[in-house]
Amino acid sequence: MSALKKTDTKTEIKETRLLVEYGFDLARKLGIKTVLVIGELVTDRKMVDKHREDESIIWVSRNAEKEQEDFREGDHHVVIPHSPVERMDQISLALILSVMHGYVKEEESIVCLLGVSGSKRLDNLLIANPQRDFDWFKGGSRGKSRLPISQEFIRLIDIALRFASEGREGKSIGTVFLLGDVEELNSIARPLVLNPLQGHPKKSRSIYDPEFVETMREFSALDGGFLIDRKGVVEAAGVYLDAPVTKKVKVPRGLGSRHVAAAAATAQTNSIAIVISESSGMVTVFSKGSKVLSLG
Repeated sequence: MSALKKTDTKTEIKETRLLVEYGFDLARKLGIKTVLVIGELVTDRKMVDKHREDESIIWVSRNAEKEQEDFREGDHHVVIPHSPVERMDQISLALILSVMHGYVKEEESIVCLLGVSGSKRLDNLLIANPQRDFDWFKGGSRGKSRLPISQEFIRLIDIALRFASEGREGKSIGTVFLLGDVEELNSIARPLVLNPLQGHPKKSRSIYDPEFVETMREFSALDGGFLIDRKGVVEAAGVYLDAPVTKKVKVPRGLGSRHVAAAAATAQTNSIAIVISESSGMVTVFSKGSKVLSLG
């Protein structure tokens, strides 16, 4: 290793050490008991353990098989999609999952330590509060504002981010994934073409089947979108969402008809819509007629 490389490595280690040290000091001064760490390196984990006291750590990674033997009692592990997203998107997804699993409360502030994906160091510190900082947790009373988050939703986010990033045969993908009770969804959807999934067994239409996900990529070329049940089985492709656009539908300016249709569908049914923008590659999530998350 060259002298320059050794110096750079020492500097990065010092930066990470100071960031972790200041992060825990800040948490204690503010009375924050939970720290979220987005870092893959064992060295990062050792440094965090060195500076913690009685804080609970939410470890965030992209590896579902990550070893958890050396996690302390009271710590938690959250897995976010492998697809490339910005650091604030990483925090959004990690916090959504942490709230969903009960690791942190919606109104609770949390210190976050994170680094740029692939940088191999922690280089950013912030304080986040789900209810204050993210659209997902805003609006309505506590009971009414909670959304039906599930592992199927997270899986669809992963698929949407990959489709948006990779496209299909060199062309951008634009489509809608509508997740909910299929009988209810059928009331606001009509086929644009004969359903290409009709008659196929459920196990061959699962969003957890990598081969079928590639089939979904091909079907994304069809106009319309996908209807997906709560267990992750795709019931239809190439469907047109035909829900009325009421006062509940609130779509930010600059988004097109696909987004309006998806928002209207979630206003009319108990569903979540994930929209891939063909023009920008942005992945937008709608629930109860409004945008709650943007990724990309």
